Amino acid sequence: MNKLKNITSEQKKLPESKRQFCSFQMAGHCFGVDILDVKEIIDEVVLTTIHHAPSEMLGFVNIRGHVHLVLDLRLLLNFSSKPIDESSRVLLFHPNVGESFGVMVDQIGHMIEVEESLIEYRLTDENLSGIARDFRKSELEKGVCKLKDRLLIILDASNFLSAVELKR
Repeated sequence: MNKLKNITSEQKKLPESKRQFCSFQMAGHCFGVDILDVKEIIDEVVLTTIHHAPSEMLGFVNIRGHVHLVLDLRLLLNFSSKPIDESSRVLLFHPNVGESFGVMVDQIGHMIEVEESLIEYRLTDENLSGIARDFRKSELEKGVCKLKDRLLIILDASNFLSAVELKR
């Protein structure tokens, strides 16, 4: 956790032209969320299931006396569900992103720093008139960045909770 605090303080010192992302793997793709949105990464998780909840809600987790909702990001992104294994992690988000919640990811990657100019932001709703698209997924994807050896799909963590509501 101290590493994450150091990283977020470094992010605040970056010039406006650079951004840092917490990267993770999901269904063979590389995703990232703004590192300033991430509170901590949890590696050992005991979930309490929520009966009759949407399938995207994996359950609650108690972290140092605080209860957090955990969402299945695979389902939010329209990938098939996968059992939790030793490489699965929960990204918990700061309260400014949404209520106490986190998302389950397949595997944590590295902190990735990119130039703002290299990020290709997704089309806005105004630019999409008449284009068929997956509304829920497009609200989660903020943009994409071409890295040396792969693409980094940048997600908007502030829309994760509302994506569960959109499905219902």
